[in-house]
Amino acid sequence: MTAVIQRLRAEIAFDRAAFEQRLAELAGLSLDARSAPGTTAQAAVALHHAYCAVESILVRVVRQLEGAIPEGADWHQSLLHSAALELPGVRPVILSRQTVDALRPLLGFRHFFRHGYAVALDPLRLADLSREAQALAPRLLDELGQLDDLLQQVAAIPGSDP
Repeated sequence: MTAVIQRLRAEIAFDRAAFEQRLAELAGLSLDARSAPGTTAQAAVALHHAYCAVESILVRVVRQLEGAIPEGADWHQSLLHSAALELPGVRPVILSRQTVDALRPLLGFRHFFRHGYAVALDPLRLADLSREAQALAPRLLDELGQLDDLLQQVAAIPGSDP
């Protein structure tokens, strides 16, 4: 089990670094009503990828600790919702309700980005989402650090399961 947990920790660290890289990319962009289409597109891709990195972490953790991720048309919403739930005997809370609530607009944007083919990107909305993502980052990263601490403790216990 130790190897499985250590791999999970490494995968989480990889996705966490991707999240942080996308936020750094967003921080370097200046978005306003006159933003060039290329800048707007770069911001949209960075926001999409930032959320997807977080979602990847949740998928990895839930799949490993619970055995499967939610199914159905709303599985993305269910996954995010379940991250704030403690499952006694299975796993602790992954993310606080406050963090989950702050991630919801990014999940909404992820859906829009993937399915809004004929809709123009709004640079002001992207600027708002970028600020929200930047504001959420310290709490999210702290909670992911707590998760890593827990997984490290579990990996150190011979024969233990999370």
